[in-house]
Amino acid sequence: MSIINQGFIGGNNITVVISLENICRNRTTVLAQHEGKNTRINVETTCAKIKKWGNEFNLPKMDLIDRDVSFDLLNRKRAEYSICSNCYVPPTVMSAYWIENEKIPKDVAKKYESVDITFEEIK
Repeated sequence: MSIINQGFIGGNNITVVISLENICRNRTTVLAQHEGKNTRINVETTCAKIKKWGNEFNLPKMDLIDRDVSFDLLNRKRAEYSICSNCYVPPTVMSAYWIENEKIPKDVAKKYESVDITFEEIK
């Protein structure tokens, strides 16, 4: 996964962009930005299941310390569309949401830039 912050895409001021390629080889890009009291999330993907799950979410900005209502909303939708249990896209959507709402500080996301999963040993 790579994170590119503070970009202009399609004329909109997108502040968080996360790209990933899953083990299934599908590619997905998640974009996040504030719009009033909501955080708008756009998902561009090659995965048919994720396309059915949704390509745009308007999640309410809430007190993220105490409640993860947005996470619950995404998980209900995940179950409804039979998204694979090992799919990284729903947690990536939440990461974009958390970065945009400073639950994960933007300077930390910029500093570490990527998250790697390495299969060290498989027998």
